[in-house]
Amino acid sequence: MYGSYRFANAGLDIFPEFVPKQIIIQTESPGFSAEQVEILVTQPIELSLSGLMGLQFTRSESIQGLSIVTAIFDEHSDIYRNRQLLTERLSGLSSQLPKGVHTPIPVPLTSSSATVLTIGLSSTDKDLMHLRSLVDTMLVPRLLSVHGVAYVNIFGGDIKQVQIQLDPVKLQYDNISFTEVIDAASKIGKIQGSGFIENSNQRFTLQVTGLASTPEQLRKSIIKHSNESTLLLGDIANIQYAAEPAIGAAQIMGKPGIVMMVIGQYNANTLTVSDAVEQALTEFEPLFAEQGIDFHAHLFKPADYIKTSVSNLSSHLLLGGLFVLIILYLFLYN
Repeated sequence: MYGSYRFANAGLDIFPEFVPKQIIIQTESPGFSAEQVEILVTQPIELSLSGLMGLQFTRSESIQGLSIVTAIFDEHSDIYRNRQLLTERLSGLSSQLPKGVHTPIPVPLTSSSATVLTIGLSSTDKDLMHLRSLVDTMLVPRLLSVHGVAYVNIFGGDIKQVQIQLDPVKLQYDNISFTEVIDAASKIGKIQGSGFIENSNQRFTLQVTGLASTPEQLRKSIIKHSNESTLLLGDIANIQYAAEPAIGAAQIMGKPGIVMMVIGQYNANTLTVSDAVEQALTEFEPLFAEQGIDFHAHLFKPADYIKTSVSNLSSHLLLGGLFVLIILYLFLYN
C-alpha cells in the first residue's frame, strides 16, 4: 500500500534536483558598460550580501546593461528562509545604486531542469510587433496563472512603444534643446494626484483627464508658448508607434518569430505543469486561426521524454515479470 501511494504521488522530472541551494539576482542597468556595471552595481550587491546567514559564496557576471549575482547557500538550509534574508538585505540597496539602474530582483525559484515547455509563434500576415503585443498582453499573463509556472522567457518580436523622433534641423530653427523637449514630454503624460476641494460637509477629489497617450494626442501637445506663436511637439518631431531597440531575435524553421520558454517552479512536477500549460494554450487556438498565426506547440517538450521513459519502464517491468514466471515454471515445474 505504501509503495502504491508513493508511486501515485511521485514527482516526475528529467533530472533529480542536483542544483545547489542558490538564488540568482538580476539587475538591469540600461546604458552602462560592462566595467561600469561591475563597479557600480555588481560589487555593491555582493558587499550587501556578505555575512548573510548560511551564505557560502557568491558568483557574479557583469555584461553590458545587466548584472547577474548568484548566491550559493548551505545545502541543508531552507531555501525560502534564505530568500527572505536576501530580500531584506536588498531592500535598502536601491537608494545606493546609480540613477537609472533598476531595482535588484531575485529570479523566481526554478527546478534543476527549469524549462517545462518551449513554444513559438510566427505569421506571414502579422508583423513581429503585433505578435509581441499579443504575447505580452494575453499569452504570458494566462501562462503565469497556471499552477507551477515560475515565469516565461520571451525571445524575439518587436516591443511596441510610442517614439518621439526629433528633427535636429527643426530644433535648431526653433531654438529648442533636447532637455526642454524631454522635460515637456515627461510632463505631458505624467499621471499625478491633483488634491481635493471641500466645503462645509463634503470633500471632492480632483482628477486630471485628457492626458496625452497616443501619437495623435502627443503631436498636439504644447512645448513652448508665447504671445506671437505656439510651438507644438508635432512641429519638431515625428511621433509614431515603433519598435523598441532590440537586444535579441528568434527564428522558427528559419523564419522570424517569437519563442517562449515556460519555466517551472521549484519542486514542481514537470509532467503535470506541462499538461496544464498545454490545456491553457488550447484556449487561444481559435484566435490563432482567426488572425492567421502559426502556433508551434512542441519546439521542446521534456514531458515527451518523461512519458517515453515511464512507458519503457512499464514494458520492462512486465517483461521482467514474464521472465520470472517462465523461470519459476521451468525450474519448479509448477
